[in-house]
Order: sequence, then structure tokens, then C-alpha cells
Amino acid sequence: MYERNNFDLINQNPLMKNVYYEYEKPDKNYPSALPPRIRTHQLMRVPIMYDEPESAQPKFRWVSSNWFHGEPEPRMKEWDERYRSTLNRMQGMY
Repeated sequence: MYERNNFDLINQNPLMKNVYYEYEKPDKNYPSALPPRIRTHQLMRVPIMYDEPESAQPKFRWVSSNWFHGEPEPRMKEWDERYRSTLNRMQGMY
């Protein structure tokens, strides 16, 4: 019997290889002297707590960090909200 491991899932879904960053949108009513904050998003596999059938497809979710002050690393890519809606459509969560 063939079992999927995490490496197979990363090769199948290239979004799992990347870490995405998002800048906080500034509030026009309250200007701030602080630098803009960022947060990161990463696609992770949802752990299954019960026996998973062999024919079941793995489930994924976007994990977001808290807002923090800093700059994105060069390996990070810019976040687009369409990534979240695409995953929801793929998993049937409209």
C-alpha cells in the first residue's frame, strides 16, 4: 500500500513551499508614526484525529501569524487573498 508523506504533498501543491507576507493596511483616520506591521501566511496540512480512509483527500488550511513590526525576508512572496478563496473552492467550502 502506498502512503502519502509530507514531501509528496509539498511536491503536489507548490503553495506549501512558500511563506507569504501581508502588510497591514494603514488607517486613514488615525495616522501612525510607527512603521507598518506585517504578518505571514503559510499553507499547512490539517492533522486528522481519527482513522483516515485510504481514498480520502488531505485537507489544508492557511495559518496566519500575529501582526509584528519587521520586514519580509527575501524568500517570502507577497500575499494575495485569492490564494485563500482558491483553496476553499478546491476543498468545496465555497
